[in-house]
Amino acid sequence: MPIKALCIELRPNLRSGVAFLQFDQLISRSHETRVVIRDYNVYISEKTEKRENEKDSSSDSDCEDSALLLIQHDQFGMDINCLSTFLVSGSHISFRFNYNQIDLAAVDGGAVEVPLAPQLLSCQENEAITINCRDCRAELVPARSHRRLREFPSCVVDPSEFFCHNHGPEGKSQPISLVPAEADLFYGLNYVVISFSEENPNILNREDHLYCKRCMRFLGQTMFNGAAARLWADAVRWLPAGAPAAAPDRHLFQSSTLTQLFKRLLQSLWPQPLPQLCLSTSRAVLVTSLPSRKRQYMFLHVVESQLRVLRRIRPDSNRLRCYRACKLYYGVFGGDPPLLEKWQAQQTLPQMDISPDMFLALQQRLDSNGNLIPHAWRVNCVEEQLRLSYFFYENEEQPDGVAATINAFLEQLSQLDNKQQEDQYETDAGHASESDDEYSDTDTASEEAAVHSLGKRTLLKRCPTPPRPCDNMSTSSSSASWEDK
Repeated sequence: MPIKALCIELRPNLRSGVAFLQFDQLISRSHETRVVIRDYNVYISEKTEKRENEKDSSSDSDCEDSALLLIQHDQFGMDINCLSTFLVSGSHISFRFNYNQIDLAAVDGGAVEVPLAPQLLSCQENEAITINCRDCRAELVPARSHRRLREFPSCVVDPSEFFCHNHGPEGKSQPISLVPAEADLFYGLNYVVISFSEENPNILNREDHLYCKRCMRFLGQTMFNGAAARLWADAVRWLPAGAPAAAPDRHLFQSSTLTQLFKRLLQSLWPQPLPQLCLSTSRAVLVTSLPSRKRQYMFLHVVESQLRVLRRIRPDSNRLRCYRACKLYYGVFGGDPPLLEKWQAQQTLPQMDISPDMFLALQQRLDSNGNLIPHAWRVNCVEEQLRLSYFFYENEEQPDGVAATINAFLEQLSQLDNKQQEDQYETDAGHASESDDEYSDTDTASEEAAVHSLGKRTLLKRCPTPPRPCDNMSTSSSSASWEDK
């Protein structure tokens, strides 16, 4: 049975992990599906019944057993010895595992690292440029040399904290203003702020929403009572003054991948590292205004912002690679959601406006990654109806050729280390620790050193205590399947 996706949360400080498996079809209740352990390797085994004309009269077994390697001990040195919380639901299987040792150097050594890139414009000061519509390439702002390119304060920063002084004549105080002059260009998360006039013949203003007059592309919104315009960076492009019509247009920012935008979003909402298990500091609301001028809200409740997750380097590969991920609950609502008033009453709730394109791209990414999680674990509570998902920090700017070369090399290593064995597998029936801290942080340096200093230990292949199903667990058709409701 082919696996569509595999996601393994690692919690080295608890010496445990949780695996989520998504298959490309519903798990058949007429087949026997087991997760088994042999020599610290974890397999998924499926027994399928043979047809009558295929049965061997000399054989005592009426089933054929096929096993697929999930976690290879040699790759990260995890001496997995027991499984628990086995759940089968639709096309998903999830379980928890425990281990005593792990090679964190191997885990982090091959991990996908995406450092936060500085937010830099791709144009320069005093460089004459035009700002054009991304869709029809119509010139929205004529050629202009911007004397000052300055970062604009985010919505969670008070403007008085943005400037060190009032920039007025000596001895005189002026009110702080963030309205850009004609030669200024300010920039923030996925947008630029420029001076705006209603006399601009190329931009249409409808209820403070700006559109390209040629193709009606939604560009952004006015600010400061119409004195400035905030243009979304994914709606416009720029060209050097005098560039030919066929010249390729350019993005306003040097690094504009969704991963970079999301990491900057977290940094803007929470400049300090997120404390775990603190509801008053891990919630936020993203707001967007659609081209129809209706507003939508995305509620975020961050559970862990830097979680180690193992994923396959390719869908058909047994080789795993570590990613960092943000684990969060999210929900998208329109109109005036009651949850907004509830959260605002509980805490000082940060809110941030983002472009509709970024809003949609983020929603699609979270929707897709949320499909990795079984339905039983997806929703936080009946009242809020927020869904659990991940945002994986991926190196989206890495050339495809380089990525293919790395993946091919890792797959060659996997084929050398991975020897298929047709022996009878042993089913692990162990009980894991009851303490499952899903909000734990990663290890400290001293804990990692302690793990590396441990020698190899001889472990029993089978835990002596069988799992005890609770009253609210129902046994499924799989031999080692328990649904935890």
